[in-house]
Amino acid sequence: MIELETLAKIPLFYDVNSEALAYLQPRFKQLLVNKGTVIIKENTEGDQIYILVKGIVQVTKDLVKGFDEDQLLTEKVLAKLSADSLPTFGENGVLGNGTRMANIIALSDCELYTLSKADFDNFAEYNYQAGYIVMKNIARKLSESLKDTDENLVKLATALYIAVQG
Repeated sequence: MIELETLAKIPLFYDVNSEALAYLQPRFKQLLVNKGTVIIKENTEGDQIYILVKGIVQVTKDLVKGFDEDQLLTEKVLAKLSADSLPTFGENGVLGNGTRMANIIALSDCELYTLSKADFDNFAEYNYQAGYIVMKNIARKLSESLKDTDENLVKLATALYIAVQG
């Protein structure tokens, strides 16, 4: 079972009171995966949040759509996440849109905990205030991610413009 102290350190649960975390704690399911395991596959459906507590994962995005897998470059590495920061991913799975937006691949043996949409919804109904705080933290994370995506899009458009003009 995930420790309460660990839950309190996860950015998604910042400012959630200990009573609400204690309610949530037994609803997390442990998931152990081996190095090389695809934890999330882009464009598949999912309905759970993941918390990485041990190991390292890589976040990638498919680049080539509709071509053979033998293409020279088929995916872009977006990030490497270490358990040191207790990262979460898959939040959109509990927000109603369960389509996964990236691939998550284990770069080492990993220990994760998952929380299903049903369990998250029950938590939010049990404690509206705590549910609101978690949703606000999810919104903050998604907003930061969108900002990073916008910056990368500008860089890509600039590089394309220079390449076409050059």
